[in-house]
Amino acid sequence: MYFKKLRLKDFRNFDQIDVEFSPGMNFFVGENGQGKSNLLEALSLFTQGESFRYCDNTNLIQDTKNEAVLFTDVESAGLLNELKLHISKSRRHFFINEKKATGLDMKKKFHSVIFSPESLSAIKESSDLRRELVDDLLVSVTARNAELIYEFRKALRTRNRILKDAIENIQSLKTTENLLESLDPSYFKLAVELTMARVNALNEIKYEFNNAMQYISSNKAVEISVEYLISSVNGMSFLPEQVHDSMQKRSSELRSAELASGVTLVGPHKHEILFLYGQKDSRFYCSQGQQRAIILSFKMAQVVYHRKTHGVYPVLLLDDVLSELDSIKKEALISFLHEVKTQTFVTTTDLNLAESFYLEKPAVISLSGGKIRG
Repeated sequence: MYFKKLRLKDFRNFDQIDVEFSPGMNFFVGENGQGKSNLLEALSLFTQGESFRYCDNTNLIQDTKNEAVLFTDVESAGLLNELKLHISKSRRHFFINEKKATGLDMKKKFHSVIFSPESLSAIKESSDLRRELVDDLLVSVTARNAELIYEFRKALRTRNRILKDAIENIQSLKTTENLLESLDPSYFKLAVELTMARVNALNEIKYEFNNAMQYISSNKAVEISVEYLISSVNGMSFLPEQVHDSMQKRSSELRSAELASGVTLVGPHKHEILFLYGQKDSRFYCSQGQQRAIILSFKMAQVVYHRKTHGVYPVLLLDDVLSELDSIKKEALISFLHEVKTQTFVTTTDLNLAESFYLEKPAVISLSGGKIRG
């Protein structure tokens, strides 16, 4: 698939902008704060169903406006799709060829992989970011995984609402326990399914992950592995029954704590994912450069795995990532991008970056103040 063009109206710092893309390499060039990442964010909304930044709808709309509208044409499997997104301060409305769609529909049908400074910091930052990395991988595997993540989050919100209502004395303890008893079979079924999907995907990507890390580091002796911790126990070899029994046992142990805190304390939203470098926890034993190399390798492995699974590469979105890498890792990533035959978008402040890719006709889109220059 590839984006042919994009039109934005009252989105972020853009009054209105129309831009056409190359099916290959595209560079968004300009100083900081000119709108480069905003263009990338618009593309991510159509492929992820949500922004890769943490924001609400108000942040996506110009201050004096009530709505933002985004249009794009995407060619996929030889067919042209006209996509539209209306963003009001309270809702987002997606359309595929004039038919209403959801963010989940976008995520299932149109695929991208995002490289961002935030993702490169996933090892040293919160475990939420590491879980998000793996859930992004899941969506690359099957459309069902996108539905599974959505269904689990919905069940988790319902369970948290029940617990919060008990804290706020909206319902009695007896009513709360009855509601949890009714909900928990379906909640834990989804929790087990999501956990196993993560574990299976991590096991399946091991070969590509190690290959990518050895490629980036130019060291065939480097070994990367992953531990998926369920209640502090590595569950990489667990069967579904073991996952279920482990979570049920932990739920019984923490029931009083859940009732006291008003939040669900057991499930895949609490699992930890550790990246091991030579069998050592990379959070504590790796330099920042090594940590970034690990996540970069994981993203590259995701791209290769997507190609292996679907027969095509996803669109790649790189938000100022190359400036975060040392020269060796930067050259390795550029070399990788040369090998991956897919549409790629790169934001940068470096006017000369496109030349380092040794491409004949990359699309270079220069931005200033929310407008295209030249």
